[in-house]
Amino acid sequence: MSKFIPFTEQEIYLAAHTEIKSILDAKGEKSERSGTEWMWAANHSVKFRGHIFYDHSTGDKGTAIDFLCTFFNMRFQDAVCTLNCRDYNGIEFERSTLKKERERRSFVLPGKSRNMKRVYAYLMQERRIDSEVISFFVHNRSLYESANTHNAVFVGYDFTGKARAAFQKGTLTEKPYRGDVDGSDKEFFFNYHGGSERVYVFEAPIDMLSFINLHKEKGWQKHNYLALGCTALPALLRFLSEYPGIHQVVLCLDNDHAGIKADAIIQETLQRLSQGMYVEDLCEEMREKLLRPYEVSILKSVGKDWNDDLKYRK
Repeated sequence: MSKFIPFTEQEIYLAAHTEIKSILDAKGEKSERSGTEWMWAANHSVKFRGHIFYDHSTGDKGTAIDFLCTFFNMRFQDAVCTLNCRDYNGIEFERSTLKKERERRSFVLPGKSRNMKRVYAYLMQERRIDSEVISFFVHNRSLYESANTHNAVFVGYDFTGKARAAFQKGTLTEKPYRGDVDGSDKEFFFNYHGGSERVYVFEAPIDMLSFINLHKEKGWQKHNYLALGCTALPALLRFLSEYPGIHQVVLCLDNDHAGIKADAIIQETLQRLSQGMYVEDLCEEMREKLLRPYEVSILKSVGKDWNDDLKYRK
């Protein structure tokens, strides 16, 4: 299972939303009740609910995909294949391979290339994004070209200005690559904070840049923009918790089954927070930061995503 396999957004979404307990049950691994959550009997610091886990000893957290990558040393591509096929017989769950006391994987940004010729060429020619939009994010250190692979690196900063996550997109169209840098914290993904009370939410960084390109004449820099890195909630909830002035959430996710399903989940979650209701997988501190009225709207591209719309317009 070592070669690169491309996946659709829906395939990744379905794999990520696999119930973790069902994975452990299939391999005869025991789980124990811990309040409203489950605790992994083989590693009591790991608790999970539905498709989300949290390791209290290391701070590791994520979806079912992250669970396999973190504890069973699987590559992203292999984890997605395994989860979507429900074929757990081919993966090793021996006790000796469990990383019970594993140290938190360190996050290190890839080295920078001396120039950005490949990234500019890819984003302008293949993705049809204007150079001024690209340059804006280059200058604020959110986008650069990696030295060895010449990938486009989209950096996510926390609210102190520290890089906490990065997503790489290959610039070779015949050999497409996409993936997070090891150790990335998906709560802090590619974003821009402009200070208004509105945030536009996307799945991928290129969707976000494409939308900005389409609306760049309308004073886009005063608003906030966030790429989730998928269709999951963690990055949005963290962003909203750190910027209490944001009350308007505009969902600009892909115009496909996974994007539409995610719209409904996010809408329901923010509606519950608006009404002060209980939301699963939220600690009390985070919940307190998120309790406020939200105005949620949905804005869909004509094509599958905003880059399709941008390329069609040009």
